[in-house]
Amino acid sequence: MILILSLMAPLFGGLFYIAALQCALPPRRWALLGCLFGPAAFPLFMAKRRWSLVCARGMGYALLRA
Repeated sequence: MILILSLMAPLFGGLFYIAALQCALPPRRWALLGCLFGPAAFPLFMAKRRWSLVCARGMGYALLRA
């Protein structure tokens, strides 16, 4: 079990690094969180990504317009 987790940590770190680069978030911080927590950090990443969009566009902007 420890072997599997130690082999998957760089993979998740790399995936979070690439996703953070695409979303204009600090990539080293998210790579470290990805290495430490793995996929458990994904909801936190998505919340931060959404919050950065709201801050950049403003509260009056709707992503989905009906």
